[in-house]
Amino acid sequence: MKCNIISVGHKLSKWELEGIDYYLKQTPGNFMVNFIDLKGKQHPKMSKDEILKLEEELILKKLVNKEKIVVCDNSGVNLSSIEFSNQIQDSLDLNQELTFVIGGSFGLSKKIIKKASLVFSASHLTFPHRLFKLILIEQIYRAFSILNNQPYHK
Repeated sequence: MKCNIISVGHKLSKWELEGIDYYLKQTPGNFMVNFIDLKGKQHPKMSKDEILKLEEELILKKLVNKEKIVVCDNSGVNLSSIEFSNQIQDSLDLNQELTFVIGGSFGLSKKIIKKASLVFSASHLTFPHRLFKLILIEQIYRAFSILNNQPYHK
């Protein structure tokens, strides 16, 4: 299964990359993750709407022909880890390419959110973009642990 993670933001630090790598090494060998990192368009002379529009254009170029798009946004539904694993299983069953989209500091445009098959919120808390990518990878690993009845998720 192929999984894309499109994210808007800054380059990750060493500890963030090490954390992501830690969980990726534990996912099944046939689960391939492709990171698509887009540079945020924040500028002090631009409005939030202008920034969202520029970032929207970058993201839309990467969403061409994507089967299942999952947008990470605090306006989405809260999923438990088990419900999240069910989403992964559904994509596995359908042999779908799965694409997650993580917005920049202003979130995502309504147009991007409307393109999603699923809009989910990991929490009512706000997380730094860089930390959320690590949380997402951990939850993907947890999902496989749940699906394979491994003891990681208790």
